[in-house]
Amino acid sequence: MTSKELLEKYVRAVMSAPHSLGLTAARDEAEFWQRHVLDALKLIELFPPSLHQKAMSVMDVGSGNGIPGLPAAIAVPSWNVVLMVSNSKKCGFIDMFCKFNDIKNVHVFAGRAEAFAHTEHRESYDLVFTRALGKLPTALELSAAFVKLGGTLVVPHGTSWEKELHKAQKVVKAMGLHMKDRVPYSVAPAIHFTALLFEKIAGTPEKYPRAVGIPAKRPL
Repeated sequence: MTSKELLEKYVRAVMSAPHSLGLTAARDEAEFWQRHVLDALKLIELFPPSLHQKAMSVMDVGSGNGIPGLPAAIAVPSWNVVLMVSNSKKCGFIDMFCKFNDIKNVHVFAGRAEAFAHTEHRESYDLVFTRALGKLPTALELSAAFVKLGGTLVVPHGTSWEKELHKAQKVVKAMGLHMKDRVPYSVAPAIHFTALLFEKIAGTPEKYPRAVGIPAKRPL
């Protein structure tokens, strides 16, 4: 089975899953492919082909329905991808899909970033994606600790990215990050995003991220 066929199978699985799982608000397979799978594939294209051949440790923080981590793992088999999902039922769905389809470079964990960031996962990943984790200051606090020194944190953002980035300058510095690049991309003629790429240049202080729920309730 090709990677495209496997991705199409994943889309069908998401769309046919019980509504109670809350995997997507997309109305059909075409919409899910465009808004989610294609978005993930566009993020992967940000990196040169040489990195697609390299054994990379990758984490998707707050993966939810598996985006962008699962498409990344399918499209780039050399990457070892960890999906961190706070909802145990969603975690089970992704885990079973991977097991049934012999996807061996994906590992799924159920839990919260605030807790996992203070385990052996801390500063262990070359590349970290965080998508749909709230405002930028919150997303950075929840994700930065997983990135190893010299690694990259990728945060896809909508049209308000400049305003959000301006407000997050203090957080960027506090987390040991440095703004590396801003890359615009589109998944459709009228659907535009900007990928914010941060390099980890210093260790994230042990006090971050703060306790469960605090980064979202009281952003830095």
